[in-house]
Amino acid sequence: MAMRENVILFLALWVVISALIIPSVEIFLTVALIGILITLEVGEFYLPRDVKSSLKLSAYLLLLVFSFIVAKRVYEIIK
Repeated sequence: MAMRENVILFLALWVVISALIIPSVEIFLTVALIGILITLEVGEFYLPRDVKSSLKLSAYLLLLVFSFIVAKRVYEIIK
């Protein structure tokens, strides 16, 4: 199997298992972010440029969502 297919398989399994186990959407998005960041670090030298750029875009979007989740939690604590 090519490295691209291994990455897709890993992320697909990571997301499916996370979706089955985790009851909260906020925690699921955080775990999906962790999976993407792990994939980027491990496969940095082996992934094609287009796959890395799409994974980085996904990571940036999930980081934005994560920052909103954290801000919401901080607001709830302060309130």
